[in-house]
Amino acid sequence: MLLLSAALSVLLLIPLAGGYLLAGVPAALGIGMGYVVLLRPALTLPARRVGLLVLAAGLVASVAVALRGQPLAAAAFVALCCLAVAPVNRTGEGMLAGLPTAASVLVAVPGDFDPAAMAGWAVLGGGIAVLVAARVPKATPLPGLDRDRAQRHAVVMAAAAGLVTYLVLALHVPHGYWVALTLTVVLRPFDDQTRTKAWERLVGTFGGIVLAVLLAALLPLWAIAVALTACLVLMTAYALRGDYTRQVLFLTPSVVLLGTPGDLGLVAADRALATVTGAVLAALIAMVMVIVDSRTAGRQEG
Repeated sequence: MLLLSAALSVLLLIPLAGGYLLAGVPAALGIGMGYVVLLRPALTLPARRVGLLVLAAGLVASVAVALRGQPLAAAAFVALCCLAVAPVNRTGEGMLAGLPTAASVLVAVPGDFDPAAMAGWAVLGGGIAVLVAARVPKATPLPGLDRDRAQRHAVVMAAAAGLVTYLVLALHVPHGYWVALTLTVVLRPFDDQTRTKAWERLVGTFGGIVLAVLLAALLPLWAIAVALTACLVLMTAYALRGDYTRQVLFLTPSVVLLGTPGDLGLVAADRALATVTGAVLAALIAMVMVIVDSRTAGRQEG
């Protein structure tokens, strides 16, 4: 598993590093968002079936960047991406879960981005994800949802993620996109999954923040780069094993240490607060859905 994870990490890191060296943060971000949208379907479906999704990743990236600075339009677009997940969830749950996540990041992440360039980088990242995944044994996709549950999950997530996106943009909340990012990742179609996912993300995030602070305090810059590479390998290994807590634990140092160099404490605090907010919102929404389900079932039995 470690050998496979190391190979995958290297294959995915090379384009990211190359894009960063050629065109800076926008290139690396676009390629990364292509990975976010395409990796899951590419690891579970034949390459020929995910070809159109590469184009979808580029379109989402382009529109999201074009809507920056327009809170209402950006929120509506994030909600639309959430709704687009519904029909796909009927085939395989979570297959396009990265689509609303990428949209919620790109409409709000700080920086100056060109829509056409971002589309190109996202298509490149998605294409690389498909090519890399073609060399890996296919994973078993999660079973699909029934129509009602798929539609309800999409509508609830669209309303929640859209509202959060609007508020963090309108109120200029620092790193507020992490709230919507956490919400779109944690909120699952089944209530027990949401509670478990929320707890795992909280534990993984706080553990990762502690690890990031220790790395920054104890290691020189070159050693931090080596440590982050090792974290990426371990993150990939735990993702392949389905261990979400440790996946987040080893992902978080990269986000914190690369987020805002020179202001580690502020970035860590912002990320922790945003993660808690997003996870708690997801858990509360799940509780409400359970109550509604129980009352609906009671009326039907009556």
